[in-house]
Amino acid sequence: MSYKSRQRKTRRKRFPSLRTMAALLFLAILAASPVISRGLTSAGNNLPSLDEEEEYVAANDTLIFDSSPSPNLLAVLHAGENRIIVPPEQIPEKMKQAIVAIEDDRFYQHRGIDPLGMLRAVAVNFSEGRLVEGGSTITQQYIKNAYFSSEPSFNRKFRETIYAYELEQKWSKDRIISEYLNTIYFGNGAYGLQTAAFTYFNKPASSLTIAECALLAAIPKSPLEFSPFTNPEDARDRRNLVLSKMLKQGMISREEFDMESAAPLPPQPHPVGPESATAPYFIEYVKEQLITRYGTRTTLEGGLRVFTTLDLEKQAAAERAVSLVLDQPGDPSAALVSLEPDTGYVRAMVGGRSFADQKFNVATEGHRQPGSAFKPFVLAAAMNEGISPGTMFMSEPKRFNLGGDGTVWKVSNFDYLYLGRISLERATVFSDNSVYAELIMRIGPGDVAALAHASGVNTEFSAGPAIALGGLDNGMTPLELASAYGTFANGGNRVSGSIDFNGNGPGPISIFRVEDAAGQVIERNEPRATPVLDPVVAYHVNNVLKQAAMNGASQYTKLGRPSAGKSGTTEDHADAWYSGYTPELVTAVWIGYPGQRTSMADIRGVRVTGGSWPAQIWNIYMTEALADTPPSDFHKPPGSDLVRAQVCTHSDQVVQPWCPTSESRLFFPGREPREKCTLHQPREIAMPQLTGMPLAEAWKTAKAAALEPRLSFLSDPSQAADLVLDQNPKPGEKVRQGTTVTIAVAGTPGSVRPPAD
Repeated sequence: MSYKSRQRKTRRKRFPSLRTMAALLFLAILAASPVISRGLTSAGNNLPSLDEEEEYVAANDTLIFDSSPSPNLLAVLHAGENRIIVPPEQIPEKMKQAIVAIEDDRFYQHRGIDPLGMLRAVAVNFSEGRLVEGGSTITQQYIKNAYFSSEPSFNRKFRETIYAYELEQKWSKDRIISEYLNTIYFGNGAYGLQTAAFTYFNKPASSLTIAECALLAAIPKSPLEFSPFTNPEDARDRRNLVLSKMLKQGMISREEFDMESAAPLPPQPHPVGPESATAPYFIEYVKEQLITRYGTRTTLEGGLRVFTTLDLEKQAAAERAVSLVLDQPGDPSAALVSLEPDTGYVRAMVGGRSFADQKFNVATEGHRQPGSAFKPFVLAAAMNEGISPGTMFMSEPKRFNLGGDGTVWKVSNFDYLYLGRISLERATVFSDNSVYAELIMRIGPGDVAALAHASGVNTEFSAGPAIALGGLDNGMTPLELASAYGTFANGGNRVSGSIDFNGNGPGPISIFRVEDAAGQVIERNEPRATPVLDPVVAYHVNNVLKQAAMNGASQYTKLGRPSAGKSGTTEDHADAWYSGYTPELVTAVWIGYPGQRTSMADIRGVRVTGGSWPAQIWNIYMTEALADTPPSDFHKPPGSDLVRAQVCTHSDQVVQPWCPTSESRLFFPGREPREKCTLHQPREIAMPQLTGMPLAEAWKTAKAAALEPRLSFLSDPSQAADLVLDQNPKPGEKVRQGTTVTIAVAGTPGSVRPPAD
C-alpha cells in the first residue's frame, strides 16, 4: 500500500477547524472586492511596510570545485539549511512553468493574492474534510518562508497577504518565482533549487530536463511523501501530475509529455557535504583554510565559490593505491600528499583510511617522526658548505661527545650493517646513520633546521644533532615533507601561494581562486617562487636522491623514469615514509597508526619500512598519475659539472708526493681544495739506482720515491739516446722526499722528452 493510500485510509473524519476555514473565506472575499482590495492597502498602513521588516537574506552555501577546465562540484558547505542561491537567468523556464502549474496556475494573472484560489481552497478543504489546500499564492508562500514562521494564525495570514500584495508592486514576477525557488525545501536536506538539482540529479539547475523539473516541482508539497527514494510510486504519480498540468496549460507538447512521463526516477541521492564528498580530507582541509581566512559565517553562509587545485583523476589514483596495498582489517592507516613542484598545487590528498571512521587528517595535522626521510635536508645543507657527493666518510659505530656535561651520542646503523670507507653519495643510497651523524656534527644542526624550514617545513623543532636521523621532537606532516621535497625538484626554489590561508604564512596551494555568489573574483592565489638553494646544489641533491631511488634496497622506488626520493623508518617501526619526486610531481606517503605509536615490525608477516608498503603505494600512484606525462630529467644548470682533483686520502687536501695514499675526487666548481697536504711530511730515503735504466723507467722510479726528476743530456752516440748514463744525487745517498734529481741521458737536447706524468 502506498504512502498516499495509507494517508487516505487513516484520514481523520472531522472537518478542518472553523477558524481556519473562516480565515480563508474572509480573505478570499476581502481580496475579491475591488473596493475592499483598495482598503487592503489602507489596512496595511497600520503595519510596518515590507521595507521596514528585517531584511531577509537567505544563507547561501559555499561551493567547492575541482581544477577541471569545466569545474566539477566537489562539496557544498553550509551551516544549517543546505542552500545554494542561483540567479534567475540560470533557472530553466520549464522549472518555473512546472512550479506554477502545480502550485499557482494563476501566478501570472493575480497581484499576489488570488481570490479564486482561496475560494477553491475553501471548497476543496470542505469536500475533503481536512486541510488539503491553503489557497496561498507563490508570492504569499515566499513571504511566509522569508519573513514569518509557519505558525497557523489569522494575524500571520493577514500580514502575509498584505506583504504579498505590496511585494507584487515592487518586484517582477520572474524575480518573485526565482526567489521562491531559492528558498523552498525540496527534501533530503536540500533548500533551494540549485542544491536540490545537485542532491537529486548531481547536476546544476541550468541542466535540468523537463521530467527533472517536474519531479522537483512535485516534491515541496510533501517532501517525505513524494520522495523518489522512499516512495517512488507516489513520487512518479505526483511528477506525472505536474507534467499533465503543464500539458493542459500548453507548457509542453503531447510528445514531450509522453517522453518525460516515462523517464526514470533518480535511484539515490548525491550528498554534497564534506563527509560524502570526493576527497573528504582535502575538502575538510580547504574548509579549515576558508574559515581561517574569511571566518565561519562567510565560509558557511556567504555563498563563496571556491576553486581548488584538486585533480580528480590523481585523487582517484591515490585512493586506489592506498586501498590496493592496505586492504586487510587491522592494517595501519596511510596518508598521501601529491603536489606539483613548479606551481605548488596540491593535486591529491589522502588523510587516512576512512573519513567516516577517522576525521583526523594525518596529511595536514599528523606530526610524525620522519626518520631518514629528513636526511636530504642534511645532505643539502652539507652541499651548501661545499661538501661534495664524493666526500669520503667511515661507516662504523660512532660516539660523539655533546657539550661539556659528559653526554655521549651513540650512533649505529639500521640492522648494525656498516660499509667501511664510503662516499657521501653511497652513504645516502644506503641511508647510513653513522655517516649522517658525523656530517651534521661537521656542519651544525642549526643550518640544517634553517634549510628545512626555508624549504617548506613550518613545524618548529629543536635543532639538535638527532635531527640528522629524523629525530624531530615535534615531527612533521606529509604535506610539509612533500612541499619541502618540492623545493629540491624545482631547482632550489620553494613555491607557495601569494595568500596566507593557514594563518602562519603562505604554503602549498590548495585554493587558487575564490569568487562571491555573483561570480566576482574575491582573491586569486598565485604561485610565488622563493630561492632557497643554489640551483647547482639542488641539481646535485637530485642526482644523489636519484641514485638512492635507483640503487636502494627497495624495488618499489624504481619508477622507470627519472625520479628521486628517500625512505624513512623510525627506530621502533612506528612510522614509515617514502617521499619521491619527478620534475613534474612530488608525492609523500606515510604509513602508521594515527594518534599512537604502534610498532609495525610484524604486520601480516611484513616488517614495515619506508621501502616496503609506503614505497609500493608511491609507485602505484606515481605510475598512474604520470601515465600521460612524457618522462623528463631534472634541469642541469650551467656550471654544474663537478671538478676532479687528486687529494690525499687522509687530509682531503691536494695530494703531496709523499702522501701514502690518494684518490681522485669530484668537487663543486670553485670548492676544490687549493692547499697541499699538511698532514704528511717528506721522509728521508736512500737515493734509488737510476743509472743504466731507460729514461721512462728511471723517471717512474724517481716519482714513485716522491722525488722530482729533471732531465739533462750527455752526448754519447755509442749509447741509446734514452739510456740514463748518470744521476745526481748518487745511488745510496740520503735524500728527503721532494728533492730534485738530475737524470742524464745519452742523447742530445731534443732527441728525447720526459715521459708525461
